[in-house]
Amino acid sequence: MTQENSPVQLKSVGEEKMNVATTSDESGLSLDKKISVLYSEVVSKTEKAREKFPVKKKDSEFSRDNLLAYLALRDKDLSSLQMALANEGLSSLGRLEGNVLSNIERVMAHLELTPKETVLSKPTSQFAYSTLEGRSRALLGRPRDGRRTRIMVTLDPATMYQPELLEQLLISGMDIARINCAHDTPTEWLMLINAIRTAEDRLIQRGKGIGRTCRILMDLAGPKIRTGELSLESRPLKLAVPKDPFGNPSRMLEGTLDCEAGQSEKLSLTGMMQSFTIALKNQSSLSSLNLGERLRFTDSRGRTRFFVLLEKLTPTKARVGLSRTAFIEEGIQIKSESGHILSTGPVKPQPAEIMVKVKDTIRLYRDPKKLGKPASKDEPASISCSLPEALKNVKIGDSIFIDDGKIGGKVLAANPDFLEIEITSPTDSVAVIKPEKGINLPESENDLRALTEEDIQNLEFIVQHATAVGLSFVHRSQDILDLEKALSKLGHEDFGIVAKIETKEAIHNLAEIILTGLDLARFGVLIARGDLAVEVGFENLAFVQEDILCMCEASHMPVVFATQVLETLAKNGLPSRAEITDAAMGIRAECVMLNKGPHILEATKTLSGLLSVEEKHQMKKRQIFREFTKQQGIF
Repeated sequence: MTQENSPVQLKSVGEEKMNVATTSDESGLSLDKKISVLYSEVVSKTEKAREKFPVKKKDSEFSRDNLLAYLALRDKDLSSLQMALANEGLSSLGRLEGNVLSNIERVMAHLELTPKETVLSKPTSQFAYSTLEGRSRALLGRPRDGRRTRIMVTLDPATMYQPELLEQLLISGMDIARINCAHDTPTEWLMLINAIRTAEDRLIQRGKGIGRTCRILMDLAGPKIRTGELSLESRPLKLAVPKDPFGNPSRMLEGTLDCEAGQSEKLSLTGMMQSFTIALKNQSSLSSLNLGERLRFTDSRGRTRFFVLLEKLTPTKARVGLSRTAFIEEGIQIKSESGHILSTGPVKPQPAEIMVKVKDTIRLYRDPKKLGKPASKDEPASISCSLPEALKNVKIGDSIFIDDGKIGGKVLAANPDFLEIEITSPTDSVAVIKPEKGINLPESENDLRALTEEDIQNLEFIVQHATAVGLSFVHRSQDILDLEKALSKLGHEDFGIVAKIETKEAIHNLAEIILTGLDLARFGVLIARGDLAVEVGFENLAFVQEDILCMCEASHMPVVFATQVLETLAKNGLPSRAEITDAAMGIRAECVMLNKGPHILEATKTLSGLLSVEEKHQMKKRQIFREFTKQQGIF
């Protein structure tokens, strides 16, 4: 997906965005002089910065000093030096993240140079490996035989009703189950966790146990900025039948015909497949219908469709199946094969459909209680914001994105009641704004706390039933300290914490976030590529992702590679070539996360195979002389 006027440019975007590191002109200096100057400058910078970040543990001291040395190194343009080293057959410093100073010192030894004395801790490659492995095991559990990268699977409450699927996920490679606290309640969360434990017990009883307990990571909802509720309107009810990867109906959509229902509506019950109820009027009984009978009707688009009678539940209620998508409105005649005629009752009002295209204007209201509505002759379409405080720093000209970047716009005007926004994307189609969709404001300052009051309440459940907690929408190191304090109050100061990196502020404060996490008992970083792509610009995501991986490697910190990994496979059953290559990059991380989908088992099996194969021939070909994200508050 391409966005015009992306929120982050890779070059020359000012203090808070990407920068190209610079250094003094060293042309004319000999190679040994260049490497000596480089080493001295990195050491001096690191020695000065380390005083700002005291740590308590010895291994944290090694990781702190190495991360700071890596950042000091990346603050310089090393391209000419690296080329000169390569021409001499020496290391070009392209793979030194885990042990920066000792790597440079080995190059200096080949040039018969003596390093400057320093108090800095200098981790070896063995220390870097063992420290990262130890922290990864503490947070994520031990890896499976044949692959070092764990697999995390996002589970839906509906999975609790699919015991065989849970068993197969455990067998096929699921090491960690992820539960999103932004949805459902503690009742459903506990039912899902119990279903996982029951599946593990069944496998053990049958002699198929996997020799490990599945870890549980629960994501806090955080201060997610979303579109508010929409006004209701009367329109035909769409009953969408599930389809296969080729667009053909894959199974019946099941629901009920009900003589006693007041209105027709779709149903989404927790843990159950989507269903529907069709209200029938002027009908007291369905006893004359026969099992297996086809009930013919013409939907609101004029297309012939059939309900198949599957079960008589009561004299006034029957379970039916629909094999092709249909639109239902009041007064549709349903005819049985035996000649009986049923008539549909009123349809429950549904959220309005707000259609927008490029150059349209919409209003984003600050009042979360104001219902959104489509455009009229008198005023443009409107939506509300679930967190009005998130809009207080938005300025005219700022970009805004809705629904993971599917809809983009620019702020034309701002007043105490609303922001006026001009739609800028998508450029080739009409988009629909729906309720409860994420809003991103990548160019606006955000001082929202990552930990909300609701999150703090949910922590009481999480520390009792999970092994780690994901902190959403981290902006700065204080967010980590806030969560640590809340966990300490509950007597769980050693609980696992995963900082989800999904905002622009988090990128530029990542070094401080990692340094804060070094002294925690269990800490890691998650690359949330969905929101992150919108925040930094889709064209910059690959560079930013690489920088996060490198900083985590430099600090010996476990990292989770997440969002849209094998997404097409999980949702449709067929992977794209590009996402197979993308998924193989997961070998760079200690864990890869898969999102839920109808084909999640196939995605888990595929990912496990990919990671096992990549384990055998992993080659890192990173070059250090490219652009790097500016880290704030370090030097």
